[in-house]
Amino acid sequence: MTTIDKKLPRKQIGNYQGIDVDVVYHNAVGVPADTLCIDLPEKRSMLSTRHGYKVTDVICNCHVPKTLWDYMHDESRCWQETYGQIIKEVLEEHGTTIEDIAFLSTGLNQEKLAIAEEVYEEFWVLAITTAGVKTNAMRVGVDKATGIERNGKFEKIGTINNIVLTNAILEPPALASSFITITEAKNVALQELDIRSAYDPTRLATGTGTDQIITVSGLEYKYTYVGGHTKLGEMMAVAVTRSTVNAIRNARGY
Repeated sequence: MTTIDKKLPRKQIGNYQGIDVDVVYHNAVGVPADTLCIDLPEKRSMLSTRHGYKVTDVICNCHVPKTLWDYMHDESRCWQETYGQIIKEVLEEHGTTIEDIAFLSTGLNQEKLAIAEEVYEEFWVLAITTAGVKTNAMRVGVDKATGIERNGKFEKIGTINNIVLTNAILEPPALASSFITITEAKNVALQELDIRSAYDPTRLATGTGTDQIITVSGLEYKYTYVGGHTKLGEMMAVAVTRSTVNAIRNARGY
């Protein structure tokens, strides 16, 4: 596990199954910001919508304040360099680099996160979610796109970030299939709250258009598939639905 000299102010969210979850307060290019830090007891395999396949023991979800949005869109830097500057103090505290961690980002304050845990016999699933849907909710494939990526450069607005951890060993096919289960569960949460498209309120939203996922494998009890017919898939879906519903409520203040 990465040795952490905890000098930055933080809010301890809790320790779940040996995993420390804290909100860390720091300066991001001179602007007050906060980052969710998930510190694993050892390096674990994971699949991320930002990184692809990754092995690390540090996962961050960084809040990018609105005053830094122009800084984020400076195309003279690559995205890794930009985020390395945004969470520079957090990286220094962990004694690591932006290349050696997994991270997501959002315009939402990390204190608005929600956590849900499911346990069944020897298995557990932990879902950690932030969700901003006010300005960017959309019905995918129906609402028109509002941006385009060229040569790795694109815009980011609000987002739903789901980070899902388990003690089960997730083989590569299970990591991939987890994205289907997590996405379907997120849609259940949006339906339960009747979240509408920001572009056409007559339509239910399916996401924000910039949603991100990290699924983290465990170290025991091998699983090759986590669809809805499997117990672990059911647990993932229940945890993600609950954490997403609560995260949206937290972001909306109710």
